[in-house]
Amino acid sequence: MEYSVRSGFETLALSPRNTEKLKLVVDERINASLLVTYSGTWESLQVEVIVSPYSSLTLMLKNEGSEDVVLQVGGSVYRDASLTLALCELNAGNTQAEVTLDLCEEGAFAMLRSACIAASRKQFHMQCNHLRAHTEGLMENYAVVEEGGQYCMEATGKIIKGARESNSHQKTRVLTMSEQQSSEVVPVLLIDENDVKASHATTLGQPDENQLYYLQTRGLSRRQALGLLTVGYIMPITELFEEEDIRTALKDEIEMKVGLHA
Repeated sequence: MEYSVRSGFETLALSPRNTEKLKLVVDERINASLLVTYSGTWESLQVEVIVSPYSSLTLMLKNEGSEDVVLQVGGSVYRDASLTLALCELNAGNTQAEVTLDLCEEGAFAMLRSACIAASRKQFHMQCNHLRAHTEGLMENYAVVEEGGQYCMEATGKIIKGARESNSHQKTRVLTMSEQQSSEVVPVLLIDENDVKASHATTLGQPDENQLYYLQTRGLSRRQALGLLTVGYIMPITELFEEEDIRTALKDEIEMKVGLHA
């Protein structure tokens, strides 16, 4: 299925009955935002994104099902174009996701962001390849891992020889809610050029008990206090779109998932 992305904001819903491979094409000088939702069991959902020169696309892939999903995403970003891609995983099912973004021409920019609540098995392998000079790739990954959850994030920034004056930066924040969970973060930088900037930062740990105690003395239950502390880990995903109704719906869903609402 090939979909030509138009300017402005659009939504697209996928199901295993009608889509196994989705190709999103953004023509030159188009500025677009697209929310893609999917549910059901996917042995392999493949998404290809082409962002043509001088265009921009903000794209969220949101898993709304409780079934197992294997997701493969590939993106190509061309001259002076930008792609902001977000994976939103607030659901209960197992997910295995592989994302590869190629910055193909000078001036290409990519932001790769993920938000995850892991009560099951969530595995991510993300890579941003700098194939030309003067490109920029950013990765921001946020996760809350609940009891019994398994979370693995491998994030790779690769700058090839000749891709001078490129920037590759990544950060991952993981909050673990129990001793009975498994969390692994593997940041990787593959740099074959001297004149570049690259960095990675990772935080992984449990909520601060002193902060929890303080919030409980203010009248919150422990569940509410935990929710208030953890909601900030996931909330950056709500800032992706300018549409207020989409932001509000995401915010309400996150707050419900972390226990701020009944």
